[in-house]
Amino acid sequence: MREAAARLDVAAHNVASASTPGLHPARVVSQEAPAGGVQFAVTLGVLEGVDVGAELVASMVAQAALAASARVLQQSLRTERAALALLA
Repeated sequence: MREAAARLDVAAHNVASASTPGLHPARVVSQEAPAGGVQFAVTLGVLEGVDVGAELVASMVAQAALAASARVLQQSLRTERAALALLA
């Protein structure tokens, strides 16, 4: 969830700063963590300028990832509660 939230923040920052001359937009670089999950870092892009359309798509993808993660957490909580109810 934190990686998706970072992607959303970066896309919003890039769009808000799109008119800044010489801007190198930020990017989120992700990789699988050795113990599971995802490690990520925010870096500056190599190219100058912001592709607002690409940033808007990136923000929609990040929003969908956040929503999916929230649904997984909700289902996990329901399953845990159901298991506890069986033990009671």
